[in-house]
Amino acid sequence: MELLRTSRLASLCLALLVLFAPLPATAVSPQAGPTEDGLAVAIDAMRQLATDTRNNKQQKKTTRPKKGLPVKLGKDGRLTVLLIGSDWREDSGGERLDVIMVATIDPTNGRAAIVSIPRDMGGIPFAGGGSSGGMRVNSIYYLRYRDNSLPHEAVDRKALKRFSKDIGKLLGTQIDYWAMTRFGTFANLVNALGGLRVNVAEEVRDSSYHHKRSRGIYFPAKERYKLRGDPACKPYPAKCHSALVFARSRHGTSGTGYNSDYTRAERQQEMVRAAVQGIIDGGSGTALLGRLLKVRDKIDTNIPKTIEAAGQLYAMVRDLKLRKNDMKVFAPATWAFTAADGTIRPNLARIRSFVDRAFYPVKRQGS
Repeated sequence: MELLRTSRLASLCLALLVLFAPLPATAVSPQAGPTEDGLAVAIDAMRQLATDTRNNKQQKKTTRPKKGLPVKLGKDGRLTVLLIGSDWREDSGGERLDVIMVATIDPTNGRAAIVSIPRDMGGIPFAGGGSSGGMRVNSIYYLRYRDNSLPHEAVDRKALKRFSKDIGKLLGTQIDYWAMTRFGTFANLVNALGGLRVNVAEEVRDSSYHHKRSRGIYFPAKERYKLRGDPACKPYPAKCHSALVFARSRHGTSGTGYNSDYTRAERQQEMVRAAVQGIIDGGSGTALLGRLLKVRDKIDTNIPKTIEAAGQLYAMVRDLKLRKNDMKVFAPATWAFTAADGTIRPNLARIRSFVDRAFYPVKRQGS
């Protein structure tokens, strides 16, 4: 099995540190000009705040999360986060959650997994009983839980917490936190990171995609292909460089097969990987701090945004491992089946069997 390590290669759960729980703006000022040595000392101090190194019965050193820190682990001993991309627009009503991923990490050994839930999946079991039936998963937050008295632009944090419990019920696991970005903000987030270098496994052609004043888009198969936030795209043979389009296109072809919700979900996982790699490979430590401060307000999340939280997450992911076999899109026919109403319905037995394996309860080392 392919093993991806974060020594230089980014992975999703490290994104929880650098994207979803960055340092507060009051903690470090990029104008202050900290030295590289000073930055290394600061990061190491943050890590020590978050861990307690001791010897177990075999006299091997182990690092365990300390108790009482801001980022709380689940009862299973893991950190599991729901990652959401929303199609919210200022000039339209409603809000659909069209990107739904769940990432998890074992804090004792760094092993991680990530799954994507297709937006058209219905029959989602509710945490309080019953199911969504024909209501698609991307509509549950807005139609079932969101407080209609809130302004259109407001994020209903209580509703997202309830939605997180439903996703946990679907997977048969506990969701500890959520993090959401809206597509309009997403383009600004990518630009703040200086763009993305993604590996495009198969060329994508979508002649039906309307983008600004043009119709039709094309992404060539290429490693480290440069994406920016949302520049204008033109039809084939012109190459599109819009990160937003790369994440959203779901018609036309992908290689010799169809482009679909499921192939774009795979591309979205690749974009998260590329985002973290770009941050890690982006130059000096002071440059890294500057990027963290730029993106901190472009993510809505209930993960604490404190120095202690950043140090705690850093300690968890510094030796993180993400195997290709632990990354899944829950698409038909393996993970779901098509219902008469056009939605897809989860194969709960298969999904939960995978989750039981990849999201296993953590056994505390030295206990």
